[in-house]
Amino acid sequence: MDPLHDWPWLALALALPLLALLLRPRPPGAPPRWEDPRWIINVGLPLYMLHQFEEHGVDLLGRVYSFQPAFCEILGYHQLDRCPADAAFVMAVNVGAVWIAFLSGMIAGPRRAMVGAAALGIPLVNALMHLVPALLRGAYNPGLASAALLLAPLAFFGLRGLVRAGRLDRRRIAVVVAVGVVTHAALVASALLRARGLLSHGALLGIQIGLGFVPLAVGLAVGDAERGPAGARP
Repeated sequence: MDPLHDWPWLALALALPLLALLLRPRPPGAPPRWEDPRWIINVGLPLYMLHQFEEHGVDLLGRVYSFQPAFCEILGYHQLDRCPADAAFVMAVNVGAVWIAFLSGMIAGPRRAMVGAAALGIPLVNALMHLVPALLRGAYNPGLASAALLLAPLAFFGLRGLVRAGRLDRRRIAVVVAVGVVTHAALVASALLRARGLLSHGALLGIQIGLGFVPLAVGLAVGDAERGPAGARP
């Protein structure tokens, strides 16, 4: 087994039972799933794992691990052996940054829902990064289907549900978007710095893992909205 290339299959193996648990029938009196902060925070990781499998495991065209060469092309590298976004970088981004971000939200739980909400900035921006190029070029890219069918609805309905539950307001939604933009910008910038010899390979990987803690830091610093939609504390 090669962890640097086989982790998407682990993501798939973990996502399926997690989703099976989350999609069980709701107990009597429970709020709808998309208005339940705990459920919203917990469902993000398995849905993103399914996206990771299409993106880095097997895409809809049957290609294996096809996102890496596509991303390297965007960075201007046509040869994988010269691209700073190597397999270790891809794993650090996905298993490091993304999983840490969502796990932090799950651990913080609904009492600190802004941590989980901040993590939703990642699928929000990631979905746009798949959808916009696909619309402009009229072509499929690895991860496009799950970005459209899973990540975009996760971000939209998740944020809307947290607003309805009184955990988010307009200012906090802006913070969520900023988290997504900053994490993706830092990811690309660090790869470019590595390409120019300004970062070591270890520092590049460390930055990706560190980005996973950004939603936790921001969520704890900002906190949840003070009052619910009806004026009561959440």
